[in-house]
Amino acid sequence: MSPYQNKSAMQDHIPQWQASSLTQVEYCKAHDIKPHIFSYYKKQFSSATSSVKQSSQLVPVKLVTEDTLIGSRLSAGLSVIKITHSNGFILEILADTALSSLKPLLELLRSVS
Repeated sequence: MSPYQNKSAMQDHIPQWQASSLTQVEYCKAHDIKPHIFSYYKKQFSSATSSVKQSSQLVPVKLVTEDTLIGSRLSAGLSVIKITHSNGFILEILADTALSSLKPLLELLRSVS
């Protein structure tokens, strides 16, 4: 691989390798790529993608009074999980809430406590 092709060429090679059944080393040999260069770009593209994903994980939150919550839950017959943190945060979620949406919220609470 020519030095002037690195970034643009590697952006094409990473998905091609992922779609293949080859190991990283086999793919590198077949395409005349040095394995350490391939690993470097794989990590670069991966960290760029994960930072974009993390920055877009904010969700809107509607604040309501506790009386409103209790009344609406009782009338709807919903099961609720209540998590109280020692620093004063109280998190109430529906029992059937997807864990994938709960994880970023718990990480946020952990980071501010």
